Amino acid sequence: LVDDKDAQDYYDGHSADFMTEEKVQLDYIELKSADLVVETAIDEATLRQRYEDAGTRFVEPEQRLASHILIRLDANADADAQKAALEKAQKLKAELALDGADFSEVAKRESEDPGSRAAGGDLGWLSRGLTDPAFEETLFAMSAAGVSEPVKSAEGWHVIQLREIRPEVTKPFDSVRAELEAEVVNEERERLFSDQLGRLVDAIYRDPTTLETAAGELGLQIQKTELFTRVGGTGIAANATVLAAAFS
Repeated sequence: LVDDKDAQDYYDGHSADFMTEEKVQLDYIELKSADLVVETAIDEATLRQRYEDAGTRFVEPEQRLASHILIRLDANADADAQKAALEKAQKLKAELALDGADFSEVAKRESEDPGSRAAGGDLGWLSRGLTDPAFEETLFAMSAAGVSEPVKSAEGWHVIQLREIRPEVTKPFDSVRAELEAEVVNEERERLFSDQLGRLVDAIYRDPTTLETAAGELGLQIQKTELFTRVGGTGIAANATVLAAAFS
């Protein structure tokens, strides 16, 4: 049998083994923007004014479907290399002017652009601002489908094929109406949330000893967490900032 003194001595020497983790339980109120009731019937004039003020936002820019053949030229190439590259580009341009010439096949055979060569030089649809300035200037200066004269860029000489033009298009109001409505609703929700948050902070400062005043003024319910340790719990008890405040 173990007498009381031995039991006490063992307990005193192993007190850490008999300790439970510190736990807390929190009362809290939660303000969520998603719970705010926002007027969704937006005035027609408001939406149309927003559409007018959008500038180029709803404009789909002009695009051009293009292919190219690249004859590479190093930036420090000597005069002979520069001459040879230009002459080769001019020769290809002349070949493409012949009846029955297939740009795609010539590009697969001659282009030195590894990114587009296998696809016959296809570059897809291009908008302004995506390519070398000289390349872009030539491509967008072409008035109809065809093949350009050789154009020099930082990479070398290009022979450009314009295949199709997709003109600039402004999306009509009706096609973006739902998007505009959603924006107005979201902005109003953010405004209401900011207003409610200000009221919440003011109420807490006026009566920092309880949540009841703030909850009553904003129509919020006081909620409780379960007991949780420093490891955290569920809901807001899983939030690192809440944990730090709870055990501070």
